[in-house]
Amino acid sequence: MQPAPIPDPVQAFAPDFARRFSAIMAALVALIARRFLRDPRLALFIVPLWNRLNRTTRRFERLMAHLAAGTLPKPRRSGRSGHRSAIALPTSRAWLIRDLGSEAAGYASQLQALLAEAAAAAVLALVPAAKRLLKPVERLLGIGAFALRPRPAPPEPPAPEPLGEVAFRSQGYTWYVVPTPPAKLV
Repeated sequence: MQPAPIPDPVQAFAPDFARRFSAIMAALVALIARRFLRDPRLALFIVPLWNRLNRTTRRFERLMAHLAAGTLPKPRRSGRSGHRSAIALPTSRAWLIRDLGSEAAGYASQLQALLAEAAAAAVLALVPAAKRLLKPVERLLGIGAFALRPRPAPPEPPAPEPLGEVAFRSQGYTWYVVPTPPAKLV
């Protein structure tokens, strides 16, 4: 069975998609090195994170080069690739944004805008391997399904019950008529 031909617009978009993705990843990797070196608790993540992001970028570029050439690599068996780091990276959503702040959020928004383009969506729909490659990057940057959801606003506290009949109101003050307690009979 012959695979379906790759549409020309998708094939033409692949090199630009790879180039733009690589530029965002290169800037993100440079930011990680610059900022993580200043924080001793994060410095040990530099090399494993660099390796993961650079390997993802290279694999994505290779996949887009195949797509631009009009061929797709054969689907591989599912399973782990065997690339394991001695240092486990955090797995929480958007942890890189929390640790790096607004600069990383800027790169995340650039990547999110790139992935939201119609041609990028067509590429990702055509090549599931590309989508799988991007999932860990999306998770650590909090993009798409992995975005941080805003917390719901706390409920309004109930209004206090009036203390009695209102006697007078002015700017910020309310005077109440307070009934006198009944006298005790001795």
